[in-house]
Amino acid sequence: MEKKIIGRCPLCGGNVVKTCKGYRCENNIAEQPTCVLNINGIIGNRKMSDEEITELLEHRFILLDGFASKEGKAFPSVLELADNGAINMQSVIGKCPHCSGDIRVGTRAFNCSNYSNQQAPCNFAIWRNIGGHQLSLTEAKEICEKEITSNELEMYRDDGTIYRKRLGLSPDKLQIVKI
Repeated sequence: MEKKIIGRCPLCGGNVVKTCKGYRCENNIAEQPTCVLNINGIIGNRKMSDEEITELLEHRFILLDGFASKEGKAFPSVLELADNGAINMQSVIGKCPHCSGDIRVGTRAFNCSNYSNQQAPCNFAIWRNIGGHQLSLTEAKEICEKEITSNELEMYRDDGTIYRKRLGLSPDKLQIVKI
């Protein structure tokens, strides 16, 4: 019987295969398992795709939309593959460059957790779509940590023409600007 190989196990280097319940390292399937990697096919009431698992195995994290709470409320999250094989859901991606609050993943933006803080409100946000470019988790983290993306990003003008710019912080660290 043929096994569908999804990627390499970041814990032991074995092949990760698709199973009836999700994804497992081939070294977790034997009588005497030597690896702990076992990823459920459904996480946070959301079915995972083979491509998403491949990216998670490669990068150890992935930003995804469409998770659902027990009450059925949809939310985005970052899945992180820990060294012990656990899958952690993270809503915080970094520190706010303006006020040092937590930057959280939102459905349309990465937002400062101090947005509704009565004493010191902060309205810093990084839109997830800027100029037609869907920001990656890595790009949002770069803006928070380094104040600029390391690469130029492909964006689109209203007439459809393509242009390339880096994204960075304005001097007051409240706005995202094209550089």
